[in-house]
Amino acid sequence: MWNLKKIFKTTHYLMTTYGEEGLAGNNSDSNGEHRLDHIVNMYREMNIPFGPIMAAANRKTRAGRDILWARGDFEVDHIENVVVPTLMDFTYLKTLAPNTVGAHYLNLVKNWGIQDLYNQRFKHEEIVNDDFGDEIRVNLSRHLLLSHDLWHVLFRYDTSTLGEAMIQEVTGHITNFKPPFLVSFMGTWKVARQTKSKLPWKVRKECKALSKACKKELFYQPPLSLLERDIAEVRREFKIGVPSVYKQFTEQFGDLARMDTFHPQYADMAWEVTEASL
Repeated sequence: MWNLKKIFKTTHYLMTTYGEEGLAGNNSDSNGEHRLDHIVNMYREMNIPFGPIMAAANRKTRAGRDILWARGDFEVDHIENVVVPTLMDFTYLKTLAPNTVGAHYLNLVKNWGIQDLYNQRFKHEEIVNDDFGDEIRVNLSRHLLLSHDLWHVLFRYDTSTLGEAMIQEVTGHITNFKPPFLVSFMGTWKVARQTKSKLPWKVRKECKALSKACKKELFYQPPLSLLERDIAEVRREFKIGVPSVYKQFTEQFGDLARMDTFHPQYADMAWEVTEASL
C-alpha cells in the first residue's frame, strides 16, 4: 500500500491514456475490457486509511454489517455458487423483459462478461497474517465489484472514460470510500483536456448532486435482488435522478460516448425528455 511508483503510474494512466490505446501498453482500454485495472490499483494502494473508514461507516446498519461480515445474501459460498454464475448466465438474462435492470445489465456486459472485472477484487489468498480487517476488505471488494455494472445502468453513465469517472463519483458517495473521488477527478480532467471544454466539469458537478440525493441503501442491495425489477421503479425507490448534463455531453461529444447502459428495446422516457439544468 502507498507504493508511490504504482500510484504515479496509475495517476499518469488515468489522466492521459485511460480510454485509449497507447502509453499504457497492455492496460489500454479501447474496448472497455480493462476499464478498471488501474482504478482498482488506486483502491488497493490507498486502502489505508480509507478502507477502515469505509468499513466503520458501514458498520452502522445491519445491512452494512452483513456485507462486512459476509452474512446472508453476501455469504461467500452463496456469492460464488449462486450470484456470480447468475450474473454470468446470459441465457437467463436474455429472458428478462427490456424494462428490467437485468436486461440493461446484460446489454452492458454482453461483450466482455464479468469474470475479468470480478477477478480484480482483493482475494482471500492475498491475506498474509489472517487479519480480520483484511477479511472485511475481501468482503467489501467482492460486493463493490459485483455491484459496479448495476450502478452503471441505474445511473445511466456508460463505460466511456467520463461515464466511468462518474460511476467512481457515485461509488465514493454511496460507499463512504474516498479514493473513487480522486479517480473521478482524474477522469474528468482527462476528458475536459481532451475536449477543450468545461462541460465535463459540469457533468461532474451534476453527478455529485445526483449521488448525494441517492439513498445509500442502494449499496446494501444484493445484486440478484435487482435483476428482475423494473428499472424505473428501482430508480424511484433509491431516488436516482436523470443525468441531464451528461446527456448534453453525449449529444455534443458523441464520439466519446458508448451509450451501452441503455437496452435497445427500452424507451427511457425520463432520459428522452430531460434537458440540462446547469
